[in-house]
Amino acid sequence: MTNLRLLDLFSGIGGFSYAAERLVGGYETVGFCEIDPFCKQILNKHWPDVEVFKDVRQTDDFVRCGRVDIITGGYPCQPFSLAGKQKGVEDDRHLWPAMFELIKQKRPAFVVGENVAGHITLGLDQVLFDLESEGYTARPFVIPACAVDAPHRRDRGWIVAHADGES
Repeated sequence: MTNLRLLDLFSGIGGFSYAAERLVGGYETVGFCEIDPFCKQILNKHWPDVEVFKDVRQTDDFVRCGRVDIITGGYPCQPFSLAGKQKGVEDDRHLWPAMFELIKQKRPAFVVGENVAGHITLGLDQVLFDLESEGYTARPFVIPACAVDAPHRRDRGWIVAHADGES
């Protein structure tokens, strides 16, 4: 069986890819996108043969990834966070549209997104609409940190989408 090809956006230090490749298995990361220099160093150390793209808005660059089966991304939370100004889609850091452009370009069978719980009232409807407009069935979930035995309550919003008609 061939591995599912994963494109990891807003990668940080590669949490999605680490979990997919090393904890679950059956995945191969074909590209990262991360702007932070320290995080890029970590990605390059652990995945030396995987390209790290700098700007998710430069969608033409991602052609080099080839076929992609799953796109993951914890797009920036600042537009939706209770700790911020909660400008939502009016915030310059709102990068869901760029992630969505890559989803339309790559047409992966699966999409997994993550964000703060404040996104539920600030823009989540648009994300779900966007995915469904491109033929994905999408479901949001809220999972608190304490659900995985963390010693605090920190709700995270998750979006899991599957392309209709894909096996």
